[in-house]
Amino acid sequence: MTVQLSHIFKSSTAQAFRGLTNILEKAKAHAEATEASEEAFMENRLFPDMHEMKWQVQMITEFAVRGAARMEGVATDDLPNLPMEGETFDALIARVAECGATVAKADDATIDGNETMTISMPIGPDQTMDLDGKTYVLSFYLPNLLFHVTTTYNLLRMQGVPVGKKDYMGI
Repeated sequence: MTVQLSHIFKSSTAQAFRGLTNILEKAKAHAEATEASEEAFMENRLFPDMHEMKWQVQMITEFAVRGAARMEGVATDDLPNLPMEGETFDALIARVAECGATVAKADDATIDGNETMTISMPIGPDQTMDLDGKTYVLSFYLPNLLFHVTTTYNLLRMQGVPVGKKDYMGI
């Protein structure tokens, strides 16, 4: 049995975004029930040199949309840029839904056909990293997707949001 790269890319993103939506919805309900400030949740970070919770969601949603575009063969200079917006749980939940829908629309045949395509990504000033499509999805995209969703989960859990593994898993 062969598993298509498009299936791995899209189903993993969909599941991660279901989990992300679950934990954001629970965080919103928790903030309302405890009369906590949404801003406190949005600005929370694990350590001073890390980005805040809202950035984790903003970044991973943009990363997913750009990842789908990369796998469809869009050149680096033409990748979509999403503004880093979303200052409330409702706004972040809507962003996850919108970006998830964009990823779901990516063309399966194109993604599958770009398994060996070279993807050049900027990784710093005047530096790029070249990966084939399959390596990009399995060794760069998926770890980043899970890292930022997990970081969001941890930030919310740290603030007392009653989330668990089922929520994170998108069940």
